Amino acid sequence: MLNLFTTNVIKFSVEGSILIPLIIHLKTVIYISLIMWLITTACDRNNEQSIKVDNNGFSIEKENDSLSFVVLKTDSLIDKWELPYPVYQFQIGDIDEDGSEDVIVGVVKATRFDSTLSNRIFIFKNYKGYVRPMWLGSKLSKPLVDFRFCITENGSRIKSIEKEKEGKYLVAEYKWWKFGLEFVQYIGRELSIEEAKNKLKE
Repeated sequence: MLNLFTTNVIKFSVEGSILIPLIIHLKTVIYISLIMWLITTACDRNNEQSIKVDNNGFSIEKENDSLSFVVLKTDSLIDKWELPYPVYQFQIGDIDEDGSEDVIVGVVKATRFDSTLSNRIFIFKNYKGYVRPMWLGSKLSKPLVDFRFCITENGSRIKSIEKEKEGKYLVAEYKWWKFGLEFVQYIGRELSIEEAKNKLKE
């Protein structure tokens, strides 16, 4: 009986002498890893705060074919506006001519009064570092195909390609007026799609 007790004590002592240094080593590794993670995180945050992005920090972030975000990055803030629709166009320009660039986004969606999935135009602005809608347009004069922002001798404009009857297309020009887009003029009518695309680029 005594021999058995003595044997167990010796066995525990031998195993303990191995386990105790191992436990101390593991604690040291975990402690050092935690310190390194905290230092790396702090550096990453400092780097993010120092980033400056042109175009008022506006960009488009695509999650998948039917979910995107308008992103606005400033020195102290990142703000996002969810777009749960397919995005077919993204332009940046000062459409209301207030000295600050806006975002003009083409989305594909139905509306309250039009159940057809069609191309629409959304316009957002930078309001004190936050993305805010200026105009969530339902439609232009005709079904919209594409658009682009441009600056003409008469000011900021949006040029659009719209569908006419019998497979023809028109190119129109719009300007910002108070709370939305106002028709200015037709640039071309009864055009083929190739002719319309060329006029959109002019």
